[in-house]
Amino acid sequence: MAIIKELSSHLADLIAAGEVVERPASVAKELVENAIDAGSNRITVEIENGGITYLRIADNGCGMAPEDAPVAFRRHATSKLRSEEDLAAIGTLGFRGEALAAISSVTRIDLFTRRKEAIAGVHLHLEAGEIQVNEEAGCPEGTTIVVRDLFYNTPARMKFLKKDFTEAGYVLGVVQHAALSHPEIAFTLIRDGKQVFSTDGKGKLITPVFAVFGKEMTANMIEVTENEHNGLTVHGYIVKPHAGRANRSMQHFFVNGRYVKSRIMQAALEEAYRNAIITGKYPSGAIFLELPLSAVDVNVHPAKTEVKFSQEKPVFEAVYIACKNALAANDNTPQLEHKEKHTPREDNLTQEQQRFAVPRSEPAPAARSFAQPVQTQPVSKEEEAELEDFLVSVPPRTVRPVYMSAPPLGNFKPDPTRAVGRVQLPSELKNTQEKVESEADIAAFPAERPQADEEAAEHANDTASEANLVNIPQSQTNPQKTVEEEPVYEPIDHGARVIGECFRTYIIAEDEDGLLLIDKHAAHERILFNKLRAETEMPQQQLLTPVVVELTGEEAAAVQAQLENIRKAGFSIDPFGENSFAVRSVPAYLDSGDVQSVISELAEKAMNSRTTVPDRLDDLIHTVACKAAIKAGQATTMLELQSLCDRVLSDDNVRSCPHGRPTTVRLTKYELDKMFKRVNQ
Repeated sequence: MAIIKELSSHLADLIAAGEVVERPASVAKELVENAIDAGSNRITVEIENGGITYLRIADNGCGMAPEDAPVAFRRHATSKLRSEEDLAAIGTLGFRGEALAAISSVTRIDLFTRRKEAIAGVHLHLEAGEIQVNEEAGCPEGTTIVVRDLFYNTPARMKFLKKDFTEAGYVLGVVQHAALSHPEIAFTLIRDGKQVFSTDGKGKLITPVFAVFGKEMTANMIEVTENEHNGLTVHGYIVKPHAGRANRSMQHFFVNGRYVKSRIMQAALEEAYRNAIITGKYPSGAIFLELPLSAVDVNVHPAKTEVKFSQEKPVFEAVYIACKNALAANDNTPQLEHKEKHTPREDNLTQEQQRFAVPRSEPAPAARSFAQPVQTQPVSKEEEAELEDFLVSVPPRTVRPVYMSAPPLGNFKPDPTRAVGRVQLPSELKNTQEKVESEADIAAFPAERPQADEEAAEHANDTASEANLVNIPQSQTNPQKTVEEEPVYEPIDHGARVIGECFRTYIIAEDEDGLLLIDKHAAHERILFNKLRAETEMPQQQLLTPVVVELTGEEAAAVQAQLENIRKAGFSIDPFGENSFAVRSVPAYLDSGDVQSVISELAEKAMNSRTTVPDRLDDLIHTVACKAAIKAGQATTMLELQSLCDRVLSDDNVRSCPHGRPTTVRLTKYELDKMFKRVNQ
């Protein structure tokens, strides 16, 4: 008796349906792709109960002739392929001829279709793949397919479906992908009688991008202009580094108009954000790749969501270069926005009344802070004499008055490290306003810069290196540094002026557009990181006495394995007994007191790193730059703050630290005006 038997056509269709039809979104995907291939410029998708009980796809494409409609539901019946050579260059979304047969085998289907030149159309009704009705019908130009009762004849498959709302979300994803890949087509999605998604079909990519990503994310997006590399073209939209997400769900990749899941394109996109996005966050966007049809195989997955490239390296390079150029060409500084929250009041005042209502509770924090005097130490005679010596080297000029509220004038202690121009002694503060000659002098103050005389400049050049930002750590390693040792600073004209710092961490600067807040540690760390990466040979400083670092067995093994990379990062390090290493020199920018902690951190990274060798070297340089950078909370002179501000604003590669945290945020003048109700909102 024969054991091997040929399956019935119905059972074969059910097996094929298991590969093609997983959920209502699978049905929507196949039918929407057929509508796109038919040349439609308007496609409407309507669902009920997540598409399980009802799903309708209507298009205004070419339609089908009465003799072609029944054939379309047979297995491997298609109008897309004619010969095996066509498989080498597939330019349509559908091509196998399995979708309609697989869908009809597990649903009840009604098809209405009419060609443009035909007077009447045709109506087909199918159940479980069998045609029940084939009749002439009046219908609009194009094709409308209504799918009901998914998996009605295979109830075991129903238990794998999720809740209606979840299934509707998958259908929405299908429509969104189609809208992104074809902005020239107007898409509409109706869920349970309500329109939830639509595009205008005018051909501008920004329209579906706005509809898919939303207002807030689109505001933080930059355009990837069309970039050609080795015959491959890339364009799209990606988010600014500070707008990264906690997952990759908003990464959309398209190859020749087809939505795909590509590890190569994903890796290239994330590599473009390397050292610019916060660790643990991922970029988002829509990336479109156009390449010759013969260079990609789309027939490698039943759902056609995965493709195979004939050469992966050019694809990686094309996506990486396009995204990297887009990031480099845009200002990626985050902008602070004032979002006013209106809380209800017990007295039922309107919003307009609340704006002008006088607070009935305790005074504002600012008012309370002025009520408490600041306790400061009086200036000693020695300190006053030293300050007078410093004033000799600074040419006198008209000074803007200092308005103070809390500390009494007699207890005010001037800080020479924060002086801009001539510093006033306590005895001079009472007469400050009398020395201001006119309002014009006050208005001219921001444009003035402190100028040292020739003797002070010559002395500064002898005692400090050139006005380079990487020399800032010299002041932090020597807390007794005098003001005469401060390096001569030559300002860079970038339109921003430092007006101070807060919490000894954030530089406050202003320009014509608003306020800038700069994280001095993050900014200096990035500057050092960029400089160290550009060095062909890492500058080193010899230690007077070698530092012996003790590690655990696992850490010692990891350091031994990465010894060459650690040396490339600027360390002269050799094994020194069991689980110990002797460090004889360190990178020039690193404080010798940080050797133990830095080597321990490098050991931990060497233990956990699974990246390639260049990436490991980047991680080592991260650590060196972080330890060498000026620390938050550390006192910094105004000249150093201005120098750091100039370097940050003049270099577009210093918009984030190596860990991805932003170095600069902006509060625009418009947002300030909104806070103080100076503009209509």
